[in-house]
Amino acid sequence: MSTEPPSKGVRGFEFDAHITLSRPRPAGEVMVLLRGFGAHIEPYGTEEVRGARVTGQVERGLAAEQLRALLEGGDATRIEVGLRGFLRSVTGQTEWMPWRRNVVLSKGEWARVGFEEGLRYVLE
Repeated sequence: MSTEPPSKGVRGFEFDAHITLSRPRPAGEVMVLLRGFGAHIEPYGTEEVRGARVTGQVERGLAAEQLRALLEGGDATRIEVGLRGFLRSVTGQTEWMPWRRNVVLSKGEWARVGFEEGLRYVLE
């Protein structure tokens, strides 16, 4: 097995969600609320957090269940979610690709999110 670093970057698609919360919350509470995705959570702020980004490798069924829980539980007012294309360099720097298309749905239509590569679903 070689221990040399890879000679080229990696392309792929990764779960990417921007979640607008229904009310401001402390960052720790946001981390607990979103930990069910099992991915990287980046709260937008430290004290009064009004939104967060969740990225990483997330199983589609789990992601759909978490979306349902956030929307039906009233914890989120808007969610932008999809499998976003990326290029990751050998050094680990990630460049996100633009979305190919947006699909706007009402919050009650969360089950129609298909997690198709390059499509961003906007639930509002």
